[in-house]
Amino acid sequence: MKILLVSDTHGHTKELAELLEQYKDDADIKMVVHMGDLAEDLLGFKAQYPGLTLEAVSGNTDYYANAPSELLLTVTDTFRIFVTHGHTKNVKMGLDRLAYYAKEKGAAACFFGHTHMPIVTAQQGIFVMNPGSLVEPRDGSKAGYGIVTISETGAISGEVISI
Repeated sequence: MKILLVSDTHGHTKELAELLEQYKDDADIKMVVHMGDLAEDLLGFKAQYPGLTLEAVSGNTDYYANAPSELLLTVTDTFRIFVTHGHTKNVKMGLDRLAYYAKEKGAAACFFGHTHMPIVTAQQGIFVMNPGSLVEPRDGSKAGYGIVTISETGAISGEVISI
């Protein structure tokens, strides 16, 4: 199973629409997750892509989003993913608090945004990934998105794809 990750689109839906079109027929992509700062950018495409599961959390600029601030996604009977924007977990100061919280929730992985900078790492035994920003990269990073692969045995890997 593969999951497409996007974050921090800030109302720029053109790039998101192009990305969804690119992956809409990819049989391996089962879910698209938006880590906030305009969750509605993704949720607005639900009717257009009924074959994809679209999930989103609200971020610090999602004043009117109809999205929760956190999600705990159950991918298999034993594999859970914690999703948050990250601002309430102070991710700009480090990932320890985020990983601890994900572990507390029983998650094997955690996806977040907020920093606009991509990272794929392990923290306290938790797979942690931020795809960066699809449209507003920071600190020399490039605009991009992420692809996460979860094997049938529960092995997880992630890749950040620059655009």
